[in-house]
Amino acid sequence: MFSDIQFISFLNYTIRAVLLITAGIILVNLISETGVMSKFKIISVPLCRISGLSEEAVLSILSMVINPTAGKSMLAEYHRAGKVEKEEIVPSLIIGTFPAVFGESIFRAQFPTAVVILGPVLGGIYTFFNLFSTFIQVVGALIYTNLVLRRRRSVPEKEYEKVEAAEKLKRPDMKSLKKAIEKSKKPLKKIIPITIITMIVFWLLSVAGVLNWLSVIFDPILNLIGLPGEASAALLAQFMHFSAGYTVVGSMVDTGMLDFGQALVTLILGSMILITMIYLKYSVPLYIGMFGKDGIRVAVIAYSASMAAKVICIAIVMAIFF
Repeated sequence: MFSDIQFISFLNYTIRAVLLITAGIILVNLISETGVMSKFKIISVPLCRISGLSEEAVLSILSMVINPTAGKSMLAEYHRAGKVEKEEIVPSLIIGTFPAVFGESIFRAQFPTAVVILGPVLGGIYTFFNLFSTFIQVVGALIYTNLVLRRRRSVPEKEYEKVEAAEKLKRPDMKSLKKAIEKSKKPLKKIIPITIITMIVFWLLSVAGVLNWLSVIFDPILNLIGLPGEASAALLAQFMHFSAGYTVVGSMVDTGMLDFGQALVTLILGSMILITMIYLKYSVPLYIGMFGKDGIRVAVIAYSASMAAKVICIAIVMAIFF
């Protein structure tokens, strides 16, 4: 059975996700009604040139800086409107994760907690590799968009510089807001129920302990890279909460059970477990609700990119410290 705390946490996340999805879709339609996108051209045009993405995809990425869920819902709505290609979705999501990870790692809980528990050296280097793994994904996404999407885009490069004459800027008012809400009703009636139902299913699986078996997958990896069996305790702790994982790793380093390189690898493996749980409990339901039948494909590709970047980081750590 589940505890009251688990249920309240699930309920809070679900309500927040529904509100942010709703806000993101209404915002897209409000932007369409007011023509405010033209005001973003000073930022979006250079980013379009660098990334090879459409202006709507870039605007969604910029929105992810403010709030990832709202930005993702904007991306989904632009895709449904035919303004963002199917092939742009995953690169946009990957590029949009960097500011979120940067803010979470540096300005919120993870970096201060890591430095206090693990020490400034180990905690600082681990935080660097967290950011570096996201940077690897962004570079990979930019390479893909420039090699694949830019070639396919039929619009000439000079077209980015044009401001459509018909796109006149209107001040947002109640009339434009009502129109935006009316346009948003149809996609929201489809997205919100699917998102909620999927979240409930994955939450029940988590409560039942089905997802807990995922940590078993990483046991062969421990043996493969030569980590001591005690490292599994740190992985299990990080599975519960990142601060618990830091505490276990810190104590193992102090007692000599793990050396510096082994501690770094254990922490990165722990982050892989944490990312896996986040995808299964939150990202997959969210993407299914937003992108429909393509949601699972989007989640699998984005998750695979994240895991591949982490593996590269582990290889670098092993090459330096082992």
